[in-house]
Amino acid sequence: MTTTTEDYKIYFASEQGSDAVWPYSVPVGGRTLAHHNSDMVRRNYNEHVLIYTLSGEGHVDIGDTRFLAKSETLTWIDTARAYAHGAGTTAPWRYVWLSISGHGIDRLFDRLGFASNPIAPKLASVAGCFENILHELSAEAVGESAKINAEVAQILAALSASRHAAIGSVKDEPMAELKSHLRRDLQKAWRIPDLAQITGLSHSQLFRRFRDEAGVSPIVWLRRERMAVAAYLLRSTDERVAQIAIRCGYPDPFHFSRDFKLEQGCAPRNYRSKYRA
Repeated sequence: MTTTTEDYKIYFASEQGSDAVWPYSVPVGGRTLAHHNSDMVRRNYNEHVLIYTLSGEGHVDIGDTRFLAKSETLTWIDTARAYAHGAGTTAPWRYVWLSISGHGIDRLFDRLGFASNPIAPKLASVAGCFENILHELSAEAVGESAKINAEVAQILAALSASRHAAIGSVKDEPMAELKSHLRRDLQKAWRIPDLAQITGLSHSQLFRRFRDEAGVSPIVWLRRERMAVAAYLLRSTDERVAQIAIRCGYPDPFHFSRDFKLEQGCAPRNYRSKYRA
């Protein structure tokens, strides 16, 4: 599925049953031309997003620090954390972007230091990978999932090489491991004791460290993650709303609809109708 305007084009992955066999996937990607008077993007999607700058210059804010995304740089943002990005003042910012998911993504993000510095310079070698992935998404071709997995792996390998000095110097982060557990099984009825057991922390330590790292409590983060996945399924599939609710950990459709409206501003059925219209 493709959505276009003058300034952006978005490609959604086709739903394929073989996706689960590959370690990495790209649910959505696109091309964007951002102008200096455009609003900064800061929406919480609870996804990892890679941005490759083609031309111009962008601003990327992480906390109180502003980073510069110049041509041929790659920016890696975990949109579950507080962030903002937009065009600089000198020229429009043209970039391609991918939302990525897969095994070990959270841990790699932390171990390579992207939580504190989201910019990797001089990565022209990955430009072709971005283009190949967007081509596969737009073509909805046979074998799409396998090819995209290979391209994502190549991008991550290039990022690892560019941040080689950071590997092993960043302490293994229990919060990254916890988020990986939650993302792998959104359908499970998670409780605070479950989360504390995974991290080996007390309840108070868990809440404090998770809030320091993500800006919200574990329960709020999990709700946002579930709603982000629900929104994607509503956009890209014809599954019944009740079935999507179950897949996202809501056996009660009423509670699912309530939380979805809290995050997206409208009921699930209205969201689907509005998006497809």
